[in-house]
Amino acid sequence: MIVAGAGVVGLATAALLATGRCADRLHVQVLEARTLPRWRAEDTDLRVYALSRASQRLLESLGVWPTIVARRACAYRRMHVWEGTDPASGGLTFDSADIGEPDLGHIVEDSLLRTALVDALAAAPNAELTLGAELDQIEIVPRSALVRLRNGGTVQGTLLVAADGSDSAVRRMLDLPIAARSYEQTAIVTHVASTLSHRETAWQRFLPGGPLAFLPLRDGRSSVVWSLPSARAAELLAAQPDAFVAELQSASAGVLGTLGPCSARGGFPLQALHALHYCAPRAVLVGDAAHTVHPLAGQGMNLGLLDAACIARVVEDALLAGEDPGDLKVLRRYERERKGGNLEMLVALDALNRLFRSPRWAAPFRAAGLRVVDASGAAKRLLMARALGLNVGSKNRLRWSQAQ
Repeated sequence: MIVAGAGVVGLATAALLATGRCADRLHVQVLEARTLPRWRAEDTDLRVYALSRASQRLLESLGVWPTIVARRACAYRRMHVWEGTDPASGGLTFDSADIGEPDLGHIVEDSLLRTALVDALAAAPNAELTLGAELDQIEIVPRSALVRLRNGGTVQGTLLVAADGSDSAVRRMLDLPIAARSYEQTAIVTHVASTLSHRETAWQRFLPGGPLAFLPLRDGRSSVVWSLPSARAAELLAAQPDAFVAELQSASAGVLGTLGPCSARGGFPLQALHALHYCAPRAVLVGDAAHTVHPLAGQGMNLGLLDAACIARVVEDALLAGEDPGDLKVLRRYERERKGGNLEMLVALDALNRLFRSPRWAAPFRAAGLRVVDASGAAKRLLMARALGLNVGSKNRLRWSQAQ
């Protein structure tokens, strides 16, 4: 079994296969072209994820969640969303206590997740991580996928899992078509201190250029994800730190008091992408290789980890039934289970981004909509349960309900 890509989704897929019900029947090899970041307490990782309860359960099943929490995960218990200059006027507040949950999720660094998953793989006798393995060519032969590397090596397996990101080399080599559209936005990421506590709350303000989010970190700072038109983002990325913080202060509407200082800044372009086919004979797409969504709801990584759980279960079920896990009819079970939900989330987030970037005359109607939802306990509970991954369906490998 070959996994191309050692991001969080690729490593999670490999770990699930290497430690699952059919671990004794599998050899899992992860191929990664670059060196991997190692988490260190003294470092600042700008890339963070808002992990849902479904993602937490997956990491618990791999035995890595206690380590992640002990090192530097930060629970967030509330989320406040608003439009306009006054965070206290109108808007929409979600509180985990309203659905009997201890939190709405956790903010976790990319390098911390990857370090924990690499360590889990290292402890599995049937798993192997190969760095410096840049893919050059893929050949599908009768009962396996043959991967040729640029260094001259070859790797062969019954199934190739493409977890190599939105610019997937595997997807390109297999000529799997996509539908993609640039948002013409860039997300600026940084960490910032503030005079007011974040109160374990994720804050998000919708602005004409795109949403601004403050995600709570365990050291008291907040992780900033600020989506802006790309030209404006480039100006702010090049600005002096004090000038950038001044712009961020204005955009924040003072929700966290006085801001600063901030850490280094990074930026990444935003796009909507969806593969028209998730699988081909001997190959399957997971995570960003199959779909990317707008970051305004923080659901991209959660969708990818649900992909990982699903493909691992489909492979295991096939092996236990005496089937070939690389057979296209087997892989289409994964596609049928994941494609519709991923596309639904992409469309919903795309529509939400368009709605809040629409002309200012629509602002009163948007505000009225937020007030209606905020006043409806049932609607808010449903939205929170969906975001957490509660009751996500009997077909998922990881499922639970509040009663469990």
